Amino acid sequence: MMLLQNNEYETAIKNFKNIDHSIPIIYSVIEKNNGGKVFVDNVKNPENIFILPDGGFIYYDTLNSSEDFMLEMKSFLFSELIPAMTEKEMVLFAFDEQTRTCLDKIFSDEGVIRIQRFIFDFSQEKFFDLGVCALPEEFSLTMMKEEELREYNVLKNTGYSHRQMGCRIMKGSTVISQCVSIFIGGGEAEIDIFTHENYRNKGMATICAHSFIQECLKKGLKPSWSCWPFRTESIGLAEKLGFMNKKMVDAHFWAENM
Repeated sequence: MMLLQNNEYETAIKNFKNIDHSIPIIYSVIEKNNGGKVFVDNVKNPENIFILPDGGFIYYDTLNSSEDFMLEMKSFLFSELIPAMTEKEMVLFAFDEQTRTCLDKIFSDEGVIRIQRFIFDFSQEKFFDLGVCALPEEFSLTMMKEEELREYNVLKNTGYSHRQMGCRIMKGSTVISQCVSIFIGGGEAEIDIFTHENYRNKGMATICAHSFIQECLKKGLKPSWSCWPFRTESIGLAEKLGFMNKKMVDAHFWAENM
């Protein structure tokens, strides 16, 4: 398992065609918009690729289901990466069922389980059909400044990206709602949204996310939305904003004391 240098990323990714979700997270690393590490089995003609975005999930794709590479990856995860984490947790996505089945076997002695995540597709037509209420006068909606984005990243334990953007609704000095994309890549922007608990179910998240998506479209970016199945409010908001055709994708999960 070899660590690629930054200038080798884009050449390596061309071999892998199975990557059909998490595009902005993966390509934010490949395009060097965000920090991260990329490991392969062969620099010139890789058949296995292992991507570790800073502050994101973990991704693995393979052309040959190499057990040797998977064992090296497992050793790195449980001997180096996870022990160095403050919150010891792993969420790893592979991109086909054959690979996931191989990982079930590889991880069987570590107590790793499978979980599922919803991935949505964006309908621009449905988005433009959405009517959004005007923001009451006591609130203001603005695009976030660099220092505000950097503060947000500290809370999320991720590095700052020069392409990162976000918008927020304020009432005085209180953040009411904010919609941010930490990961932008591959022509897509991953959406992360938060609303103050005292202002939920009042349309604030809809207004904030709607404004953010408009900014994405102005910049030629496709908004990307995913969430865990138990996040029913997130699912409802996504569907309201024009995200549809949700599908479940499996991930391998491990956490300390699970």
